Amino acid sequence: MLLEGLKLMIVGMATVILFLLLLIACIEWVKFLTRNFTMNQQQSLHQSRKSDSNKYKTVPKLEVPVEVFAAAIASYESDNNTS
Repeated sequence: MLLEGLKLMIVGMATVILFLLLLIACIEWVKFLTRNFTMNQQQSLHQSRKSDSNKYKTVPKLEVPVEVFAAAIASYESDNNTS
């Protein structure tokens, strides 16, 4: 009985390991097939970040007055106190 349990455990673990190895092989195969697409995507992303970095430097910095924050906090606290 114990020997059959050990055999079942070994067969089950071997099946799981084989399945995981097959899964890893499939992932590597997909990575190999899509390597050119991935390189093109990375290059276009890098170029878009490079061009966008100049665009954001010209945007003026917007500042919100402290009174607006104080009013928002007071409103939030009054809503929570009445609930």
